[in-house]
Amino acid sequence: MAVVIVPPLLRALTGDIDRVEVPGNSLRKVINELEARYPGVKERLVVGTRIRPEISIAVNGGIVAAGLVEPIGEHDEILIIPAISGGAAFVADAVVSTMAWGH
Repeated sequence: MAVVIVPPLLRALTGDIDRVEVPGNSLRKVINELEARYPGVKERLVVGTRIRPEISIAVNGGIVAAGLVEPIGEHDEILIIPAISGGAAFVADAVVSTMAWGH
């Protein structure tokens, strides 16, 4: 079975479990199995028929390009990567600071 690495933001739904073995030969089937075990997971990962734009999913270290139809092998490792936000103000401050010093 594939192993899903559960990010901290979803662990409240999994009872704080951080790794789950899940059957399924496509990402859609894996997510459906996660939903059957841990209700609420699917709505955090999928909108309609697509992976949510604020979520990235990597299989064996490569970001998924095929979306929910991505094939999953029996020994694959699936990493759910939530978007990281913030930092824009820091970057803007750094630019202003650099400009003030004439660099």
